Amino acid sequence: MKISFDFDSTLAENRIQKLAKKFISDGHDVQITTSRMSNFTGRPEWNKDLYKVANELGIKNIVFTDGADKWKSLKGVDIHFDDDQIEIEEIENNLPECIGVIIFDPETYL
Repeated sequence: MKISFDFDSTLAENRIQKLAKKFISDGHDVQITTSRMSNFTGRPEWNKDLYKVANELGIKNIVFTDGADKWKSLKGVDIHFDDDQIEIEEIENNLPECIGVIIFDPETYL
């Protein structure tokens, strides 16, 4: 199965990294799909946090949408985890073969 994770407020969180590790250890193809820009001239530190987590988890496939809707970059992906409800709705509306799973911060609801 091909599984995708958003980064900010999703795979950046330790609890979600544990989930990604489980998918990877079970042999699934895991990627990061982020709305972030792939680079900014003169900002070598940009995305350093993302690359650090990707390297720690062994994730090689990173898709930067450069601000575009993620569903456009998720063809062939079976499940995408994201903290943005609008992104999940766009996946449901435009890419029904991909299951969008909303991730939320439980502390927000306490």
